[in-house]
This record gives sequence, structure tokens and C-alpha cells, in this order.
Amino acid sequence: MSVPAAPAVRNECAPRYQAQQGFSSWSSSSTRRKRTRAQHFDHFNKDVILLPNPSWGLVCRQSSKLRLHKHGHILSAFEFQKAWDHQTVIERIRDGFGEHIPKDVSLQLLMACGNKLVSPKLQEGQVLNGMLIHKVYKTKALYVRPSRTLLSDSEDENEATNKPISVFTIDDKGDDDDCVEVDGPQTSMESHVTTRPVTRFSSRSQNHHEGGIPCTSSNNEGGHDINLDPASAVKRQKGKQEDGHSSMSGHNKSCFERSNANLGTRPHDDDYSSYLTLVAAISDESSDDEINMALIASMESQLTENVPVQEILLDLSSKLNPQHQCKFNINRSAVWEGALRGFRRASYDPNSMIYVKFSDDLGRNEEGVDLGGPRREFLRLLMETIAISPMFEGKQNKKNLALNSAALRDDWYYLAGKAIAVSLVHGGPPPKFFSPTLFSLLVYGSANPVLEDIADTELLEKVKKVSESTTLEDLEKSEAPLLDYLANAGCLRRMQSITDRDLLVHDIVMFQVIHRVQGPFHRFCEGLKMLGVLEKMQRHPDSFRPLFCYEPCRLSADQMDNLFCIHLSPEGSNKRAAEEKVVTFWREYLQDAEEEEEEGPSKLQKILAFATGASEVPPIGFSPTPSVQFIHDDDDFSSVFPMANTCINCIKLPLHTLYQVFKEKFDFALGNT
Repeated sequence: MSVPAAPAVRNECAPRYQAQQGFSSWSSSSTRRKRTRAQHFDHFNKDVILLPNPSWGLVCRQSSKLRLHKHGHILSAFEFQKAWDHQTVIERIRDGFGEHIPKDVSLQLLMACGNKLVSPKLQEGQVLNGMLIHKVYKTKALYVRPSRTLLSDSEDENEATNKPISVFTIDDKGDDDDCVEVDGPQTSMESHVTTRPVTRFSSRSQNHHEGGIPCTSSNNEGGHDINLDPASAVKRQKGKQEDGHSSMSGHNKSCFERSNANLGTRPHDDDYSSYLTLVAAISDESSDDEINMALIASMESQLTENVPVQEILLDLSSKLNPQHQCKFNINRSAVWEGALRGFRRASYDPNSMIYVKFSDDLGRNEEGVDLGGPRREFLRLLMETIAISPMFEGKQNKKNLALNSAALRDDWYYLAGKAIAVSLVHGGPPPKFFSPTLFSLLVYGSANPVLEDIADTELLEKVKKVSESTTLEDLEKSEAPLLDYLANAGCLRRMQSITDRDLLVHDIVMFQVIHRVQGPFHRFCEGLKMLGVLEKMQRHPDSFRPLFCYEPCRLSADQMDNLFCIHLSPEGSNKRAAEEKVVTFWREYLQDAEEEEEEGPSKLQKILAFATGASEVPPIGFSPTPSVQFIHDDDDFSSVFPMANTCINCIKLPLHTLYQVFKEKFDFALGNT
């Protein structure tokens, strides 16, 4: 008996999710490709398009690209270095185009945003250096707009139009939130332009992939571009089904009906529309990796909201293994040396819990086992030691990386970055002494340093004189003492006018604060990558900023009172009455401590450190919650002084009947701890 042949499957009915053959793990191949680890390079390639005139405001299409390429206005796969600063980027682009860019023409870097060319929206102080171009542009071409016309329209290309093209957007808060529209008329070299809001899909891509748009079929028989209006696409498809012209299979038809039924009710419609817009903007020749990168970048851009930093750190700390410990033997007079030994030990694992045992100066072990308190105290002392180390320089609480050959040789910068990452995830304090410039470099890859970032006071005074010059003669005089420095920094050049002053000052500051310490900076970043901290910082910069940049925030008596849980004896007992009286003394003591004026750490911070080992509430919080207990005469160990167990964040108060005696004993305990 002959087996009936299976009905032919029409190409137009291919499922919508087959947007490209062999797309990542959706490939039909029986052999599953192993995912390769992403490689990181110090360079990347990108197409650079030099626009013909300053009034050009639309993305170049095929015909205009052919014309620009013919006249040498396109650099294909131009190689960028991530280490380039903004000035170097501009200079390299000028060198690439050569005689096509006259010296008197200034350049503006633009990017595609829908059909328009816009200037990337950057945060204050950011500039488009190599690293930022790599992050912002991703798979997009880099457009360069000149300050004057470089290429005039020929007679056979006078079909250009100044009609603006509206870009269909699903969400009013879409690309416009991340882009700044460039003023000026929009000129396009396209011969066929429509003013109707459209989303463009190439028929070549649809015919090749056969059903590139999920749950829809392709009805394009020709070789022209298809302009799909997303607002009316569903209505047109529905009409075709009713007329009997639909070519969808039963499976695809039901899929379409389910999608149509949920249209406007699903919470992720905006995300799906963003996906369609993103796929439409990708070139037909894009590889699977490029599409994956674009989609991932689109999804990640929606995850950078201001998440509470405690939530982020708790997520990172959940990966720690409390069953394994790494031992640190620490002497309080040599905290950094003990930390170096511990971090360099072959058995050290950042995912294991830190077990700290202190010793006094004579080397005798202190009584006590680390259940959290000694670890917090060690990390607090370690952060204080790093802040005053030769690896950093500058004003207090606004420090930048310093260049120290011994620290670089011994790889201290890497270990300092590792120590900060470990402190944040293991319940220690944050550094809180970074300058805004250093923090911006870490999270954005670029920064705009200011004159005050120069820590060398002698150099700072000389540069200030340069910045205060008002005539060319004054500028040359103030520059004279800096000639040797400028030669070493690569900033030595002839001053032709007073307008060269600001650029010279900028170059000096950039070299002194950023370029000079590139080696230490890269090692420091490698250390901060420990436990995924740097990645989270770059993803949530606003959440981490208060942990790295100092913000005045003193403890208050009310905060301390609310932080500690008071454990009282059963109500009605004799002990309860005595404890309630001392609770009043405790709160009075906190109030007096807040009002006392002292230099250095506040008295409230000393009380907190006495009870928990931490002078401030760790970003990750306390575990267990700090508590107040009481010392009774019938206890195994009685004392007239307050006692603390930092392992369980507990402070024990003696039961005095007079507040003055209570205060004197507490002051004595704090002063001798």
C-alpha cells in the first residue's frame, strides 16, 4: 500500500520566530553548537560615514551610500581603539578621510535613531571616547557631520528632498529618551520617500528567511522594499483571512489569532514592538552574533533602573559558600600586610567566608571566634588603610589613583580593587573616598576631570597660572616652567593664540589624572571585577555612587535607637524595672553623643563600632540585627562597664542607678577599646 505524500508546506507559512536561518540555539541542525565564551579585545571595527553637508539629518540609504562611497566618504570597518580619548578619536577619523576633511572643518559625531541622525545623549562630563563609542553605537555606523559643505549635489541627484520622515514609535519614552535630536533641516538622498509613519522591512530579508516576522506570512512577490504600518498590519491581515486569500497554515493561523486576541492587553507589547523595531533596523547582512548582541543590548538597557544597592549586594552575597572559610591572621598595626598574605594564599577563594583572628602587638591570640564581628572590623580597618595608602592621592574623600611604581610592581592596585569588592559583598563598609572623576571612569569608561583633581600642589599652581592667562604673552610665560612636563606628557606645542589655553589645560589635566595612571587603573578594575561587583556598578551606577563617592551623612541618635533591638526581661519582674531605667540612660547617652562636637569620627560611630565592629551600617545590612542586653548581678560575669560581643552585634549594659555613673563608665569603655 502506497503511503500518501505529505502535503507541501508553503514557504510563506514558516513560523514567525525563524527570523534568520541558524539563529543561535534555534538552529534546525541536529548538532547543538557549544556556546563559546565571549572574547574581549582592546579594539573594534565600525563603519564611519562622512556626511556631505551640515544640514544632513537623515540616515543614509542605499543610493546615498553608493554616492558617498564613490567620493570616498565612507570608511568600511574602520579600526577604533577602546583606549582612545575623544580628541584622539577625532584625529584618527580626520586621518582616515585625509584630504576629504579640510583642517578648518570641525566634526560632530552622530548616530542613527530610527530614520533620523541624532547626537548621543550622554551624562554630564562624558565625552565620546573609544570605550563609550563601543558601548553606545554597538552595531550602528558612526556618522560624522562637517561644519560646512564638503560634497555638493550633482544635477543628476537633485531628487533629494527636505521632507521630514516620521518614525513610527510604540512608546513615547522610547529612543527619544536616549537620543538628542540635532537641529537643522533634514536632507535625504533617497529617490522614494514617504511621509507616512512606517517601519521598514527589507523584502530580501523576508524572502531569504521566509517568515522573518513572527506569526505572519510574506505576500511580497517583487523585489521592492515593503513599508509595513504596524498600526494597521493586523487589520490588513484579518481582511485577507476573511476574503479567503490567507496563505497561513492552521497552526500559524491559530497562532495569529491568539496574538490578535491578546493585542493591547499583554503587559509586554511595548517590549515586543521594540523588538520588531530593533530587528527592522538591523542590516540584512548582519550575522547571528551581531543580532544577538543588539537584542541583548536592547534588553539590558531596560535593566539599568535605580535598584536598591542592598538588594544588589544581597544577590551577590547569596552566591557565597558559608561552609568554606578562608583564614586571615591580622595584627591591627599591620592590617594591609595581613590582607596581602590572606588574598595571595593559594587556598583563598573569594566565594568562601572570611574567618578573621586578631592578635595584639605581642602576638598573643585574642579571645573570641569570628562569627561576623571580627570580619567587619577587619574590613573597616582595611578600607581605612587603603584610603591613606600611596595608591591614592588627592583631597580627603575625593581621591584619584596615584602612580606608585612599588605598588604597581607588587600588584597592589589589583589587590586593592579585590579588597573593596570583597568588603561590599562580605558585609564590610564601602570605600566612600573616590572622586567623581574616578567613579565616572569606572562605570562609564570616560570622565571629564577638573583642575582640582590634580593632587600635586606645585603642578596645580603652575597649571592655574596657565588657565588664568589673558594674553598670548602671559600664556607663553606661564607655559615656560612646564616645558619639560609638557614634553613628557605629549602636550608640547606652539601656542598660536590665547584660544589654545583651554585645550592645553585640558590636555594637562587629562594626562595627569587619567592617562598617566592607565596601568594602575586597569589592574584596579580587574580587582573590582571580583564577585561581579564592577559589572553591577556599571549596570547600576546611581545605586553604587553613594558607596564610592563621599556624601555627608552622619548617624543620628534616633537612627541608633531604631537600629538596636532591646531585649527586656518578662514584664512585672524585678529585673524588668531596673532594665527600663537603664534604657532611658542608653537613649540619653545616644542623645548626648549626637550633640557633642568632636573631630574625626563621631561618637555615635564609635558606639556602633564598639557593638558591631562597623563604624557605619554596611550597605548589605547587619546580620544578626544589633541588640541591647543587660548585665545583672547574678550573671556568671558581672561588670560595671558596658560589654560588647561583635560576633552577634550585641551590647550589654550595666544596671546603674545614676545616669552620671552610667555615662562615665561608658566613656571609659569607649576610650579603652
